Amino acid sequence: MKQSLISLLLFYSCISFMSSAIAQTETSKQPNILMILVDDLGWRDLSSYGSDFYQTPNIDQLANSGIKFSQAYSAAHICSPTRMSILTGQHPARLHVTDWIPGWQYPNEKYSVPAWNLDGIKAKDLTVGEVLQDNGYKTAWFGKWHIKGLKEFVDRPLTKQDSEKNIAAQYHGFDAGHQDFSLNGVHNKQDPKGVHQLTNEAIDYISQISKQNKPWFVTISHYSVHTKVHFNDDIKALYDERKKWVKSNQNNSQYAAMLHSLDDSVATVMNYLTDNNLAEDTLVILLSDNGGLDKNDTGRPTDNAPLRNGKATLYEGGIRIPFIASWPGQIKPNQTSDTLISTVDLLPTFAQISGAKTPTSTLDGVDISHLFFEPSATLHRNALYWHYPHYHRQGQPSGAIRDGDFKLIEFFNDQKIEVYNLKNDIGEQHNIAHLQPELTASLLSKLRQWRLEVGAQTMPLNKNYDPNKASW
Repeated sequence: MKQSLISLLLFYSCISFMSSAIAQTETSKQPNILMILVDDLGWRDLSSYGSDFYQTPNIDQLANSGIKFSQAYSAAHICSPTRMSILTGQHPARLHVTDWIPGWQYPNEKYSVPAWNLDGIKAKDLTVGEVLQDNGYKTAWFGKWHIKGLKEFVDRPLTKQDSEKNIAAQYHGFDAGHQDFSLNGVHNKQDPKGVHQLTNEAIDYISQISKQNKPWFVTISHYSVHTKVHFNDDIKALYDERKKWVKSNQNNSQYAAMLHSLDDSVATVMNYLTDNNLAEDTLVILLSDNGGLDKNDTGRPTDNAPLRNGKATLYEGGIRIPFIASWPGQIKPNQTSDTLISTVDLLPTFAQISGAKTPTSTLDGVDISHLFFEPSATLHRNALYWHYPHYHRQGQPSGAIRDGDFKLIEFFNDQKIEVYNLKNDIGEQHNIAHLQPELTASLLSKLRQWRLEVGAQTMPLNKNYDPNKASW
């Protein structure tokens, strides 16, 4: 009897140990990662972020299923530099990709634009795709790329076809995917900006890789909601009607319809993950590459209020972005974090989540994965920085630092300094630089020291400066 009891206890102990081991294996399984990168999506363009006119129920559901960050920032206020930061975990100023490629030409201004990296991403630039490939992941990038990267690999003159059907991603850590920039210009009313085409391409790839029982990292990099504004007429009509009873500073029904189609495409991929039992194995990140386009605070085509201005400026409307993370069973639903995070943080975060070896090369980003699971946790970083030594139709050469609640903007053209307490003045209406000279001096010193540390390029005086022709 005693021997039987001992045998029974040993049997159940073995079962318990095996169950524990199985559970440990399941929880330590490399997750799939889906990144949905939206072009020019404003911080308040989602109803989950406060829009009272645009309706984005599917993205809102994604936000409600996980965590949204109220103080997430793009590393630049323009697309190409931010995309470099996402892929490399390095600041655009360090990589000298500091404007959209190829940038605007302003030959008569006070300062000249310094020589910068118009060739985009280099062979030596280790990407998140390469980091995850080395850890057993299959990787794909579908949609907008806009950081070039073919020059070192193609020993012939690049053609227009190379540009429109860019396969540079496949030389920089991605097994599949291409850029078809024509999707940004073709006005397909049933599929504005190709949001459904890109989503279906991603789903087809995920379906193939899932059969191989391999983890995957897939980016759907949308051309939406960038201008030109393309939309479905039937959806626009719904928002035309909505304008009659919803009073909002966001009232562009064409833009609303374009965003609505994007939101529908998010539902398509999320439903696919759920229907194919992939949702609990997949971390989903949705973010924008910079703030919404709000031309000189005119509300065209969107309105970023209460944030000031928009894309191509270093005011909050140009750099504060929506950022959502969802992972059913791992990230608790209905979470919000006020911690300052940046697009440079994505590579080290994905490396940590996947169990990949963190690159030993220079990283400006930090792992933020612990915030997904504990939003109130501490993030050990002192400040965020921006550097833009260029002229733009919406903005001028400038740099910025966000340190705690305070933000300083330095305008290079006229040496003007602005300081704001964002905790009390999110709309950046009250410049306190002259009221707090010690704070201003400290922030400016940190910003200038950071520029030296990362090797940021400065703007030389323009020998051909013509004040009569200058725009700024």
